[in-house]
Amino acid sequence: MNKIKTLCILAAFVFAGFGANAQLTHLEQSIYLNFNLPTGQFNDDVALNAANEAIPMTRFNAGKAAVFGFGLGYRVSYRFDVGFGEVSPYIHGDFQWNRIKSDLRESYMNAGDGSCPNYFNIPIYVGVNYRYQLDDIFTPFAEFGIGPDFLFITKESGSNATAGTFKLRYQSTTNVAFQLGLGCYFGQHVSASLHYNGYGKHAIKYSGSPEMDNLALAAADASATATQTRSIGMMSLRIGFHF
Repeated sequence: MNKIKTLCILAAFVFAGFGANAQLTHLEQSIYLNFNLPTGQFNDDVALNAANEAIPMTRFNAGKAAVFGFGLGYRVSYRFDVGFGEVSPYIHGDFQWNRIKSDLRESYMNAGDGSCPNYFNIPIYVGVNYRYQLDDIFTPFAEFGIGPDFLFITKESGSNATAGTFKLRYQSTTNVAFQLGLGCYFGQHVSASLHYNGYGKHAIKYSGSPEMDNLALAAADASATATQTRSIGMMSLRIGFHF
């Protein structure tokens, strides 16, 4: 958390620096629709076999097998005319949702009407956007942001012959996230952009029973440890509405 606080403080100084050296044009608020595609370990496959087909996730697979998801975002920014385009320091929050892959969801349905885990990422960025207006319609831009990401994993539940009825609840750490984006404004009120969101490595713990651990260990790699770490990232298509 100390790293996150330091980065946010530095970003705040950057934000203030722009205010001291450029002329304020106006405050802008934005709402975004996000369509995201998981990358890295977040998208890793989970192989189903006899040992884990009834409870495929547990701590050894939590944070994997995410598929295409959706999200909403909100931003407040200031636009400054710097003579060769506009610079907009901003504060931005996203709410991103991803399900797990369909074959895994089906295995939960077969496990006594089980409930499969869902993933929620809530990053809060402080960053800067640069745009350059080509004409009345097209204004390309690039941006960067950094801040904390909060990962939440919903519980999984079901039943099987070994563990009986089970419920697993997850806890994950917060980590430093960043985003890089390229896009274009179309007029004054609509934009489209592509972003890479790196949410960092999150440690994942869970509460379960010894029977669940034994069953999960039978399906896990020998190198797996009690606390699992996942590298979370995604590509996003972002549609923005500005006012």
